[in-house]
Amino acid sequence: MPNCRTVGHMEKPAQISPSQWWLPASVAIAGCLVSVGVAWLNSRVLTLTFFGTIASLCLGLLLMRWRENRSRDPTLLETPFFLAHDAEVFKRYRAISRQMLRVSGRVEPNYRKSALRELDVAVEKLTEIGDGKIVFQGTEAWRLVYEQLLRDPSVLVYRSVALVKNTSYWQDGAGLQSMQLNFDLIARSVVTIERTVIVTNELWPPDDDLPTEMLRQWIHEQSVNGVYIRLVRKSDLLDEPELLRDIGIYGFTATGTQEFDDSDRRTSKFTLDFDFDSVRAAESNWNRLNVYATPYAEILDRFSLGE
Repeated sequence: MPNCRTVGHMEKPAQISPSQWWLPASVAIAGCLVSVGVAWLNSRVLTLTFFGTIASLCLGLLLMRWRENRSRDPTLLETPFFLAHDAEVFKRYRAISRQMLRVSGRVEPNYRKSALRELDVAVEKLTEIGDGKIVFQGTEAWRLVYEQLLRDPSVLVYRSVALVKNTSYWQDGAGLQSMQLNFDLIARSVVTIERTVIVTNELWPPDDDLPTEMLRQWIHEQSVNGVYIRLVRKSDLLDEPELLRDIGIYGFTATGTQEFDDSDRRTSKFTLDFDFDSVRAAESNWNRLNVYATPYAEILDRFSLGE
């Protein structure tokens, strides 16, 4: 006889989950109903109605099963089959898998510790991408994506919040090139651009009608080239700190948030977020911000009247 220890460690028989048996059982029941229906129903109309009902039931059950499979994450074994339907992503999946196998094949302890740390960083980056975020660290490469988004036919309106802390804002070569792109796309009626400029008190003193001359020239050039400009002082938003962000809203497609280094002159980080909730939140902030802002054309009119 087997001892108690052996019996206590015997594996339990595999349990069949409801999701595995409900479809065969449903088909069996449907088959029984069909047999009963054929035996008892003499009318052709009733027979057709009966068969139509059974067919609808089976299709409904199959649809429920399909939705169940779609709602859950694929298993590790199912993953490559799911990705195979997307040739571009599957190509990257194979390349990543090959390199993971190479890492796994190395046994040197110090190498593995370093490699695993780097892999953790890569996983964090991939998680950001999976969440719909593309993050650019300290590089102007984001401007290429910026241009692609503005040229996208689905982006009809581009809304921009410019948090200006110095007169060199977007005044370097890359910034001037981006501004020229704005003007060209407006001239060709590709996109409508609205920009709300948040200005510090140093650049727009409370007693002055308009910002300092150099910044005013930058603002005026945009206005005459078709950008709808609004202005607001930063000091007017002290009770709304969440509105003090340098951000762009690309239609309903994405938002872009620009962060600067300590000098407030160079981009340290640019985040593109393609999540619709992010776009909706940015739109809400945009509407709140413009409660405080004044159209540039209206400010010019006041200035002219003052003269």
